[in-house]
Amino acid sequence: MLLTIAAPMPASAAAAMDEAEEAREPTPIEIAMRSVVTISYGAEEDDPDGSGFVAHSSGIIVTNTHVVPRAKGDAVRVTFREGMVYDGTVIGRDPRTDLAVIRIEPEAALVPLKLAPTSKAGLGTKVFALGNPMGKRFSVTSGIVGGYDRAYDAVWPVPFLQHDAALNPGNSGGPLIDERGRVLGVNTATPPETLFDMGIGLAIPVELVAKLVPELVAQGTIRRGALGVKVSSADSQIAAALGAGDRKGLLIDEVLPDGAAAKAGLEPGDVILELDDQPLLLARDLSLALLDSRPGETRTLTVFRDGREVTQEITLGLDDPTTGEVGRVATLSLYPTEDSGKDRAFGLRFDKRDGAIVVASVEEGSTAQLYGLYEGDRILAINGKPAGEVGSFTAEVGGMMGDVVVLRVQREGMGTFHVALPLSASAAESRRPGDQKRFPQGPL
Repeated sequence: MLLTIAAPMPASAAAAMDEAEEAREPTPIEIAMRSVVTISYGAEEDDPDGSGFVAHSSGIIVTNTHVVPRAKGDAVRVTFREGMVYDGTVIGRDPRTDLAVIRIEPEAALVPLKLAPTSKAGLGTKVFALGNPMGKRFSVTSGIVGGYDRAYDAVWPVPFLQHDAALNPGNSGGPLIDERGRVLGVNTATPPETLFDMGIGLAIPVELVAKLVPELVAQGTIRRGALGVKVSSADSQIAAALGAGDRKGLLIDEVLPDGAAAKAGLEPGDVILELDDQPLLLARDLSLALLDSRPGETRTLTVFRDGREVTQEITLGLDDPTTGEVGRVATLSLYPTEDSGKDRAFGLRFDKRDGAIVVASVEEGSTAQLYGLYEGDRILAINGKPAGEVGSFTAEVGGMMGDVVVLRVQREGMGTFHVALPLSASAAESRRPGDQKRFPQGPL
């Protein structure tokens, strides 16, 4: 086979190509990349912890809270594509929405990215994710808008914009832009079942960014109203076990001392059915309902307690998302063993101490162990009835009807939470596996 070797390009032709390359106008994506930064706690040569972008010419950088997880006031290193490196300071964080802001002191005014309403980006709109995935600095991936109002975790109150531009570790905090280089959102996560790109990316919509960033710059935090409770979802099986019939809602796991709920007389075991006449089925519903609230506002709650519905007004306190975690009712899809005796079926032995039932031992491989009960756990209530009034766990559970038994459990260092144990194999089979991962979201 004859190989043909191309003759060297004449110098004049090469020069002409160089001139043409220099004359080429930068694309909107390239222009936008000039306002994208890497963010790192380490030295300049270290892999960046995440991405960010210029939101104001004075030196305001937007990123994710999980990119800057340390305290407000921390120093970070901010690097631009053109090579400028600045020492930045974290001046605001909102763990609820995963937004954070950094301030740098540039020598000259920076060029901020323009914002575009996500409502103008219809399904199928072309989008680009700018950032620093896997240490590949200042990279771009592309995709389309795939959906709106997506949930990431049951308690994260953000109506995420879904897209399929590849996101990988390091993309967090970078902008999602349209073909004109305008920001549609802040890239934050992939679904919790994934670690790397699986074709579903989630971005905080720009409308929420535009609303919260000025407050974060001015105050360093978002002064949001809160009930002062930890809650978990009470599905139909759990609600029925608590005597609430078909009233689904949010089961109060714990009431914070001196919080709004405590002052209003709410108690663990109460089921919150509605807030301002809006049904609440998931912890995320409550988070979303309180997202724009402020301390001191009065809201109306409908609560199921002691066999009846109660409607009352409550004055919101100050939200502190750093004080703990939102609880979850354990809902693993597991079969109870078929041992005789309900207590043996769960794999538990009990002692009674100080008006509570205390777990003395948990059998290896039992339902109780798989649902997360431990030796030393105090069972404060069974289906909403104080454990101190229960003469025998076996007698109490053995006489129960329904699909599950709901235990309110107290554990040292974790506060109180609820565990729902199925009373039959069929009930266990019908319960979907629950995500046991706990995110650092505080009481609502």
